[in-house]
Amino acid sequence: MRYGLAIPVLAAFLCATSSVGAAAAGEKKPVASGKTQVVAKVGGREITITELRIEMGRIGLSPNDPGAESLALESLMNRALLTKAARAAELHRKPEAMARMYAAQDQALADYYLALASQPAEPTREEIDDFISKNPSLFAQRRRYDFLVFTLETKNFKEDAVTPLFDREEDFSRLAAVLAKAGARFSIAPATQSGAVFPAPVREQLAKYGVRDNIVIKGDQDTQIMKIVAIRDEPSNAAEWPELARRLLMERMAAGRAEELLSRLKQESDIAYYRPTAAPASMKKAQ
Repeated sequence: MRYGLAIPVLAAFLCATSSVGAAAAGEKKPVASGKTQVVAKVGGREITITELRIEMGRIGLSPNDPGAESLALESLMNRALLTKAARAAELHRKPEAMARMYAAQDQALADYYLALASQPAEPTREEIDDFISKNPSLFAQRRRYDFLVFTLETKNFKEDAVTPLFDREEDFSRLAAVLAKAGARFSIAPATQSGAVFPAPVREQLAKYGVRDNIVIKGDQDTQIMKIVAIRDEPSNAAEWPELARRLLMERMAAGRAEELLSRLKQESDIAYYRPTAAPASMKKAQ
C-alpha cells in the first residue's frame, strides 16, 4: 500500500493599486458619477478602489474573477458596518479589543514586509526550461485521475486489519461490508482531479502509481483512502507552459526566501522562552 500526505503550499500576499484618468482642467467629478477613486460609501465612510484591490488580495480573490470586486466590496462594507457598531458600543476601549487590534495591525505589517522581502528575482528562460523538463507530471506527461475516496474515523483505521480489505481490490466493497457490520461510520464518494493541482510530493507519488494503488491521508479525526480507479492523459497547451513554470518557480523561490528570512531574523534576535508548553519542540526534547 502506498501512503501520501497533503502538504500546504505557502500562499503569496497580493496587493495591487489602480488609478483613474485625470479629469479635464477645472472639472471636479462627483463621487456618485462612478468616475472617481471612490467606489462606494457606507455609513458616511468612503471606500476607494485602492482599498478594494487590497481587500481582493487579502481574501485571495483574483482580479480576473468577474465577481471578485463585488465580493471584496461586500467584505469591506461588512467590516465597516461592524466596526462602526463596535465603536458605538465602545468595544474599542476594552483591553481585549485593543490587544486584538494591535495584533491585527502587527500581522498586516508583518505579512506586507514578508511579501516584499521574499520577492524573488525573475527566473531566466534557462531556469524555466529546466523546470519544465524536470517536472513532466505538470507539463508533457500531465495526467487526470479518477478516485474512489473512502472516509472513515481514524480510530477505526487499524492498518494491519484494514489494509488487506482494500489494498489490491477494485473498490471498497469488502472494507465497507466489514465496517458496516461493525456499525462504524464511513462514506464513499467518487472524485476526478488533475494531477497538476496536487502539491509536489503527492504529484510525484501519483506519477509512479497505477490503477488500484492507494493514497492514505490520516487526520486526527478522519482518515481518507484515495483509490485510483482510472488514469488518462490530460492534454495541455505547450504555449502556456513557460508562464505556468514561471509562476510556480516564483512561488517556490518566494517560499524559500521567506523561510530563510525568518530563520535569519530568529538567529539575529535575542529570544527567550519562559513557558515550557509554548517552547519549540526541539527545546522540549533538549530539556
